[in-house]
Amino acid sequence: MRTLIPLGLFIVLFLGVIQLTLNEVMKFPSEDAVTVSSLKADGDRPLQDIPTLEMFLVSQDEVDGEIVETYREYEVYYDKNGEIEKKEPTSHYEYIRYKQ
Repeated sequence: MRTLIPLGLFIVLFLGVIQLTLNEVMKFPSEDAVTVSSLKADGDRPLQDIPTLEMFLVSQDEVDGEIVETYREYEVYYDKNGEIEKKEPTSHYEYIRYKQ
C-alpha cells in the first residue's frame, strides 16, 4: 500500500504536466504572433516583390588557429526570370568556426 501512494501521486502529476504541455502546444497564435504564409502572388502584389532571406559568405578569417566564416543575411529580390534583381543586407550575422 505504501508504494501505491507515491506511484499514484507520480501518475497524477505526470498526467498534469502532459495536459499543461498539450495546452501550451495547442494554443492558437495570439495577436502578437508572427504568421508565415506561402509565397503566392496575389492581385495587389506580384511575386517578385516578395524577398527571400538568404545567407551569403562575407569573410573568412583565421582566429586563434581556427577558420571563422562570417555569413550575413540578405533580403533577395528576384525578377520574373529568376535572376537576382537586388540584395538588401539585414543586421543578422552567423559565424561558423572550423578547427585546422
